[in-house]
Amino acid sequence: MRESIDALTSDRASEAALAHKRHLAIAWVGGILACVFTITSIVLVMVSLPASPTSATSGRIGVVMPEAPDGAVQVYASFSGAVDSGAQFELVVSVLPTADSADHTSVGIFFCGPIRDGLELTQANTNDIPTPVPVEPGTTESDSRLGYRSECDFVTVSSDNWQVILYGKSNHALATTAGKKVLYSLPGVTTTFRDESVNGALMHPLPQYSTVDVAMAQVPSDLTISTAAPQIPAAGDLAWTSTDVLRVNAPSEYRLSGVLGDRESNSQALLFTAGALVGLAGAALLWAFEGIVDIALSRRLRRTAT
Repeated sequence: MRESIDALTSDRASEAALAHKRHLAIAWVGGILACVFTITSIVLVMVSLPASPTSATSGRIGVVMPEAPDGAVQVYASFSGAVDSGAQFELVVSVLPTADSADHTSVGIFFCGPIRDGLELTQANTNDIPTPVPVEPGTTESDSRLGYRSECDFVTVSSDNWQVILYGKSNHALATTAGKKVLYSLPGVTTTFRDESVNGALMHPLPQYSTVDVAMAQVPSDLTISTAAPQIPAAGDLAWTSTDVLRVNAPSEYRLSGVLGDRESNSQALLFTAGALVGLAGAALLWAFEGIVDIALSRRLRRTAT
């Protein structure tokens, strides 16, 4: 009889030990899963909802004339809106022809600030490859339009007609992205205050009533603009016009922020996954809590029995 009681007691002890191990395993697995699901959901939320992108100024472009023209000058600058790439732009300087105009145009161009990084230029209407060089120290060290001359490169380009057309690319990116958000920082396009000696040659500012047009092209098809500084004058037209830039300075930079629709869809998918993981983390936590409660109850029953 005693042997039967001892055997029964031993079986119950084995079952209790096995149940304890099972409850302990449930608590550990549930806790680990809850931690993994929670951490993963936090990471997904951070990826899908990053902080707004920030970008420093891209610099400035200054247009001057080696020979003061008789008529007004029109400057057109178009910057590519491609993301995840360096700057790409087109610069067209048109000296409006007059009856006495010569069949020759010469233009001086400053490239100041980050836009100089890895800058390469090609000229559309000649076979020349313009090469900007650093601005040598002179009487003008700095001004509010172009900044410090020590941060500027300069090049003179010419053509045999009334237009100079340049294509440029730079290592400096005009677009900064953070998840679905994008921020563009375009260089300001302006002229100097007055006549200035640049690398040994006298340069004149754009004549009075000259205009500067700045535009964005090749923007992503899924881009939705949120804010712009200066404000976009026409809905859907990413272009700004400044008149009489000799007396009234053009903007020192152009900034646009917006949302990329394709990346927004990805963000929504990540947020949905993060929400599902939060639900799984809650279920795993309840599973772990159930195991902990069972362990506590079994210990209390053993103490009561003894």
